[in-house]
Amino acid sequence: MRLFSPKHQKLVNQCYPSGRTPDKKPKSSETSYLLYYVNSRRSKLEKVSTYLVKRTNVDLNHRRIGNVAVTLELMHDIVEHCKENLNVFVKDFLSIMTKILSNSNVNNDVGIIELVEETFSSICRNVDGAMSGGDAEFIQMYQSFKELYFQVVRDILHNDDLLLKGCIDISYTTDLASSPQINHFIARSVTYALEKFVERHPRYNALDLDSPTDQNIGKSLSKVQTKTAGLDDISGADADLSIKTLQAYFTTTETDKLTLSIRALLGFLQGLPNKDLLQFICNGIPVQLRYIVVILLIRQLTDSDKKSDPVISLKLISSLLVSDVSIVGLSIMDMMRKILNFQLNNLSNHEVVHQCRRTIADLNYKIYYRGQTADMLFELELKLQGTKTESEEAVLVKDVEELLSHMTTPCIGLELFLNLAPHMDREGTLRLFDAVDDRTSGGNLLFRFFQRIGEMSSPQDEQTLMQLVFQKYKSVALLSGLNYFTEHTSEPSNAYYCYHLEAAHFLKMESYQRKVEQKKKNQDLFTKDELLSFYSDDKTNKYSKKGFQILVSNPHQLSTSDLISDNQIQRPGVFPELNGNRRNSLNGGNLSGNDSVRGGSINRSLNGHGPADLHSWRGLKGSAPKVKDLKRAISSPKKDISSRSNTLRGSQSVKSKVTNITFLLSELKSNDDEKSQIYEPEEDQAAVLDKNDIARSSSMKLTPPPTPQKNFNATTDSLLPGASQDDFQDAKEEVSFANSKGHIIAPS
Repeated sequence: MRLFSPKHQKLVNQCYPSGRTPDKKPKSSETSYLLYYVNSRRSKLEKVSTYLVKRTNVDLNHRRIGNVAVTLELMHDIVEHCKENLNVFVKDFLSIMTKILSNSNVNNDVGIIELVEETFSSICRNVDGAMSGGDAEFIQMYQSFKELYFQVVRDILHNDDLLLKGCIDISYTTDLASSPQINHFIARSVTYALEKFVERHPRYNALDLDSPTDQNIGKSLSKVQTKTAGLDDISGADADLSIKTLQAYFTTTETDKLTLSIRALLGFLQGLPNKDLLQFICNGIPVQLRYIVVILLIRQLTDSDKKSDPVISLKLISSLLVSDVSIVGLSIMDMMRKILNFQLNNLSNHEVVHQCRRTIADLNYKIYYRGQTADMLFELELKLQGTKTESEEAVLVKDVEELLSHMTTPCIGLELFLNLAPHMDREGTLRLFDAVDDRTSGGNLLFRFFQRIGEMSSPQDEQTLMQLVFQKYKSVALLSGLNYFTEHTSEPSNAYYCYHLEAAHFLKMESYQRKVEQKKKNQDLFTKDELLSFYSDDKTNKYSKKGFQILVSNPHQLSTSDLISDNQIQRPGVFPELNGNRRNSLNGGNLSGNDSVRGGSINRSLNGHGPADLHSWRGLKGSAPKVKDLKRAISSPKKDISSRSNTLRGSQSVKSKVTNITFLLSELKSNDDEKSQIYEPEEDQAAVLDKNDIARSSSMKLTPPPTPQKNFNATTDSLLPGASQDDFQDAKEEVSFANSKGHIIAPS
């Protein structure tokens, strides 16, 4: 026996009370001094932990259960007070606890195992990620301890609470999910927790995928009745250890840990599919991460291991989509494409095909953004265009019909209807048209729609669809149909008479209706004069003005914007100025810079944004006056205004340039005998071009129409003799302009 012992051993031994009772507690004052000693001297920590290992071996061999309990409590206190230096002694402590669990003399004592669990819990709370993720020796000891712990509490003690507490302790370990050697304990802990949860709550211990959800666990475990309770809604006395364990793994924002937990949940649901259990747990997941559940369920469909039943996975997806569980960040189109591909790859499995169809429709149960339904139907249209077999087309058409059956409000465009309608039967076509909204479509789309009506095999279907288009588009259908059937009908057809009959009903004109019935009986077409008689009186037909313009205009030049606009419908190709009025104005000497011309105006525009008389200087190259003509105009005596009206119509910027050239010529004339040099003029003398004028004239360019330009140039040549011999050229764009006092002086 040693007479002298090191100080750290004395301090440790003094913490143990005397006697062999199993319920010993460490002495408080001696324990406090020991903690002060090891906390102030880091080098002593390793000596203390090493001595505790030796003392535990002796106590276990002599079955001193009370001393073992004191050792475990001392270990717990040291961990809590020396957490910054945990890496110094944690391996010794794990070794001690492993020996205790493997000793048959004490591993059947619930009190000892509870102390082991408390000590391990304090270690898991304070261990850093460097050890759990990179220390191979620590990872090996951690794994061995947990395997032994689960074996003891399950097989020897049969203690569910200790089992669940051990699962909770694992969740405290930092960066556990990133360690491939021990992250399997996450899935194992979640499985244990789910097993105990369904045992304690029989409602979730049954197969339930098809029956509706009548009530949720929130009605029995939570005071909140307004929504389905989640894991985060249950706390305090209402929560048992199984719920607390699930909370430890599913109410976290650590995505790696949450992903492994969800995988374990979905694996458990494959054996015991219960949609209420899935919804209960999903309500506890942070709302911004709930989409992970759906993504992992989708991945199960293409699982190479084939461990999961695709029908169960699809039903779980559907149950989650139609529940009151809020999910954000869900990519509807990506999920739809994956389900569609899986469906088309499993055409031989009718149950899978049917459930895929139901799940696609359930994707649209909640609208996450405007245009979602239209995008889904457009995706189906793309698949229909790329189908290779009739079986694929039949499946996709049924997908469209299933999606339409769950729609409540019209939300697709007419173009999408026209692309899908050829694949649909009669009922499907009518249902598809019900999904079309009443937004005004382009004239070409309406033309295609009327053409589609004419291609239908059943006269009754033509009449029904014609009635629907008038109900949806009203006046636009009236005028577009008038334009279409006037242009494209050369022989009688049922669609032709259906249109005019619906037009008569829409206009509430009995005479029109009687005329239609007579024409249909005789199989005659309306003449233009007969139709004009119905569009000639504003009092009986408020659309008479627009209808009249359609009938007398070139129908190829009309658009839907013309039909719905209050402005007068333009008639491109009819230019009064070029058909005589311009010639009369030239001969009469009545040319001016006015924008209006008697008898009409040119309706062409510059890219649709301006009148046709706004020409740039470059646009009038062929008809601009020459320098000799300007000199002649200056030197000649004043004449009538009619004799000096040889200036062509143009934009204000062109006139400004002509005025500036006139000024420069006058300067040249007054300085004929001097050197040819132009000095910078004063501000009150110089004729200048504002920067905005130059920018405007440069941006507004229009090449005159071929036919009018020919007449225009001929007239110009007659007014400006000798113009063809002059080789005057316009200045190029690269000409630099002198800047003076904020203005740009036009160059000579």
